[in-house]
Amino acid sequence: MSMDMRTAIEEAIEKSKDLWLDKTPDGYKYEVYASYDDELSDGQIIEILKSNDPRLDFYEKVNESYFWYEMEVRGDLEGKIRSALVREDGPFPNGLTASQEDEFELLMEEMVEIQIPFDHYLKQQVRVNIMLDTGDGNFDYVLNATYPSYCGEYKDTVDNKASIVWLAKSQGYTKTQLKKALRSEDKIDYSSREKIGLLASIRKEVLNITSHMNTLTFLVEMSLDDCIRLNELVRLQDRFGHHYDATKNPYCGYVVIDKDTSVGLFDPWNGGGSLFEIELEKDLRLPIKFIRSALPDGGDGYSVSGVYGMCGSAWSDCVKIIHGPLKLTA
Repeated sequence: MSMDMRTAIEEAIEKSKDLWLDKTPDGYKYEVYASYDDELSDGQIIEILKSNDPRLDFYEKVNESYFWYEMEVRGDLEGKIRSALVREDGPFPNGLTASQEDEFELLMEEMVEIQIPFDHYLKQQVRVNIMLDTGDGNFDYVLNATYPSYCGEYKDTVDNKASIVWLAKSQGYTKTQLKKALRSEDKIDYSSREKIGLLASIRKEVLNITSHMNTLTFLVEMSLDDCIRLNELVRLQDRFGHHYDATKNPYCGYVVIDKDTSVGLFDPWNGGGSLFEIELEKDLRLPIKFIRSALPDGGDGYSVSGVYGMCGSAWSDCVKIIHGPLKLTA
């Protein structure tokens, strides 16, 4: 009595010593390993994060990059197992008929999974610029260029939607305290490496901006998996329609950023900015509704590394929590 094809394939796999297949509840798997230094490029990551469905696009891109290797592995496995089946002492010594060949190929596809190393790439560390829009985006990001910046005047008011106002309030200060600090005389030795505190460091940052358009920017390092997750939450801003005023965006969750994060005012449109020396005094809870973009350096205009010549240590693993909304309500 001839052996059925599924049983024949299973026996051939179990007897083989060079197929490198692992048994699974659903069949067998062949695990593909990536080189330790094999990474997605910043350009590929930017394309993924800017797509309509970043996670789906990630899987499609990685799958595509392994397509020919997967075909090579499958062809090799099928060749070895087919040879075992049609040997003189095998279950099909006279060879496979056309219908048996079709059944063999279908069963091999069903029974053997080629496991692509997605986790390797999801763990890849990415240097990300988190840029804010706290309502100042509706004013072309000019609200932070207040006094004492080169283009500000002492009499100017500080707009409530300026990101420096939001930052001061998030750290426990009032707008009045911020305004007083901005208008204070220089009594601090800015050349000293001693900590000067949030308000004085905001004044120092505003004083040294090189253009009138600036967005509050955080330099963070995170896994690609976390970066995809964050960008998925950023997309929730537009789930009820796009608002040019970010203060009208719906709740999208929040991230908690360590107080030692590099923070500064940056102009990605003209390639300028300030010192990146704003000093947070405590960990910052940042509403995702206020994130303009969270992309690899250079993904949203000029790169910080290109403008400043910064080395990678300026970006740090400082995102402590990424929390999404439990219910998608307005």
